[in-house]
Amino acid sequence: MGTTALPARYAQLRLRDLMLLEHLDEQGSLTEVAARMHVTQSAVTQALQSLEEAFGVALVARGRRGQRGVRLTPAGTAALMHLRVARHELEAALAAASDPGTLDLRIGALPLTLVHPLPDALARLRQRLPRVHVRLTEGTVPELWRRLEGGEFDAIVCRLPALSEQPRLPAGVQHLTVGHESLVLVCGQGHPIARRRKPALTLLREYDWVLPPEGSYTRLTIEQRFMRAGLAGPRAAVTSMNFHANLRLAAEGSLLAVAPRSAALAVRDVLGLSLFTMDWGREDTDVTLVWREASLGNPALVAFLECF
Repeated sequence: MGTTALPARYAQLRLRDLMLLEHLDEQGSLTEVAARMHVTQSAVTQALQSLEEAFGVALVARGRRGQRGVRLTPAGTAALMHLRVARHELEAALAAASDPGTLDLRIGALPLTLVHPLPDALARLRQRLPRVHVRLTEGTVPELWRRLEGGEFDAIVCRLPALSEQPRLPAGVQHLTVGHESLVLVCGQGHPIARRRKPALTLLREYDWVLPPEGSYTRLTIEQRFMRAGLAGPRAAVTSMNFHANLRLAAEGSLLAVAPRSAALAVRDVLGLSLFTMDWGREDTDVTLVWREASLGNPALVAFLECF
């Protein structure tokens, strides 16, 4: 079946015209967008008019009299979501054309998945496709889902977002549970609590912690555990998202940390760590493989899914 010819008003659009909405969304000003694109403001206005004529709807709302700036209309926001995907797909096409013998695969991952199960799946993938090029990016749950929806990733290995993080799942994605993870409290074997069987929360608050950034899933899990007991959360002497670094800091003997159980067990004997199982409430986390249906034309993604 042949491809359907685009109407002439679409075929005349240039990539720069399509990126105009992204610039306007970020800058909120025709003047600032013109400076970014190195053109005059009248050229930006003319390009926007052409874009709106092609789409047949208003994509940008100007400020009322006396107000400066512009903002995207609901139609503009909806269009921008797909245009971002198109831009990232174009970038992927350019990369593929520059090295046609290599299959490119863009994966986003939550740090806790980098111990298990992701490394095992990637090892199997390389056995099947020795020339695959995996672009692996770490991120937080909201960031990974946002970038997947924007077309920056073919797949993510993450967890399903809470309603507070994302009220809905993006359209055109599928997901599969591929593992489970839980969090443990960790300290060095020379720490004062190391020999206690189950240290009380009131005692834990007396010591310094290395904590993930505020707003992260693990930080919220820790803080909510203390809140349920009517206590303020622990004090962060160090803020770090890298649980490998956090485990090493805890091993020094003066800090408490929380880390994925699989990561802590992997280095417990080497670093000399003591581990404690805590009642976090929602302690167990499903590790979820999520992929874009639009990326299934990539053989590397199909092989990657089969490696779990």
